Order: sequence, then structure tokens, then C-alpha cells
Amino acid sequence: MRDIEYYDDSWDSSCFFVCIDKYYIFAADRKSKYPKWEFIHPRSVRWDAVHQRIYRNERADKISREDLPANFPPPPDFIPPEAINLPPLPKEAPLLAETYPGVAKYLSTFESKSVEIYVILVEDLYESELGDGKFHYPDSIFTDGASAQEYCNKSKTDNDAYHLRKCIVKLDGVAILCELSLQPFDHLTGREVLKLMTEKLDEISA
Repeated sequence: MRDIEYYDDSWDSSCFFVCIDKYYIFAADRKSKYPKWEFIHPRSVRWDAVHQRIYRNERADKISREDLPANFPPPPDFIPPEAINLPPLPKEAPLLAETYPGVAKYLSTFESKSVEIYVILVEDLYESELGDGKFHYPDSIFTDGASAQEYCNKSKTDNDAYHLRKCIVKLDGVAILCELSLQPFDHLTGREVLKLMTEKLDEISA
């Protein structure tokens, strides 16, 4: 028998949620003229945020099935096949060297055409404990580990924590590859890495 729970997320959104086994989440918007239940992909950024609001930070109010708006369609009470056999998320578009000429030029100076860089992610501690949830977002980038660690140590406050992540950036023909070593709660893409890297190289050469 499935464990089905219902939540009112009026504190943070206009949605109601149905959660099956605390993993499969469906959302319906109270502001919609024709509300319907939509499945949230478990590997999506939205699922992470909603799941944390409900189960980690307990910001959504637990309600009964009878508390759902009368104009809503019947809430899901089973896991649809597309939820069990999840399709892969869309891949990030290729990162073309011509889009990041400064990074491409920098990588071409190395025999391996690759380099290890250090990305700093920032965490809002208030949000982690009392807000929407725990999230690590890109803050800055360094080309050497010692400077990156020093930045983390000097920048941390009672409100913010900083996390260091290594990344291999490689020039591969007409594309640039980013091998990220992500951990739970990290929100970082290759595109964001190259944007930070472009800004850092411009700063160095200025």
C-alpha cells in the first residue's frame, strides 16, 4: 500500500502537492483557471526545492485529502508508468569554444589542453535551516587550490558558508568539456563554470 500525503505550499507558492512514498510528487496550482496535477521529475531542480521544503525544512502544511480545493481534479493515488521509468533529463547544450574564446585560448597553452580549476559555492545558512532548503550556488572561481581555500576561510560568516569543488576543464576540438565533482545540494552547470572562468581570466589579464 502506497503512503500518500497532501501538502499546502501557500507559504512559498500557490501550489498544493501530493506526495507518494515521499518521493513521487505531483503539483497543482490554485491560481490556475483549470488546475491539473503535474508530475515533478525527481531529478529536476524543482523537485529538489519542493522536496526540501516539504521534508527537510517542513515549510509546507500537511493537510488531508478533503482539504484540497473543490475545483481540483481527483488527486493522484498511483504512480504512473512514466514516473517509474523516468526519461533522462535533457542534456546541457555543447559548450562551444567559439563562445568562450578566452577560456579556449587559456586551455590551448597547456600540453594536455586541460586544467584543474576550483569553484567556490556559497550557501545561505538561514535558508538552509529555516528557509526553502539547502542550496549551494556558484560564487567565484580560482586557478589554484590554496587561493580557493583561503577565500573560503576568509569569506565565511555566521550567515554564509563556502564550499570548494574541483573541476577539470578541457578543450576538446570545437567544444569545451567540464568535468564537475558535484555533491548533494550543489547547483552548478558547465555553462556557469565557463562564465566564471571567463570573468576570472579577464580579471587576471586586466
